[in-house]
Amino acid sequence: MTAPGEPDRVPPYVALVRIGAVVGMSTAMAFAIFFFIAGHWPPGLIALALAVPCFLIMRLVENIAGEPDTPPGTETDAE
Repeated sequence: MTAPGEPDRVPPYVALVRIGAVVGMSTAMAFAIFFFIAGHWPPGLIALALAVPCFLIMRLVENIAGEPDTPPGTETDAE
């Protein structure tokens, strides 16, 4: 149980998934930009599409962990 002003702790696996998802998204976007600059549109679009699953996996794990979408301190708990 946490104190009233203290935010809830996130499980460590959520942090690992976030790191992996950000690395995956940034790598996919870097390849997409590289391919677009080189004029290779189909591989660029494929690389761009590969960034989407990374984002979706990150959101899925955050929702499974039960992390609230509202910032700390804005909950509307009735007392």
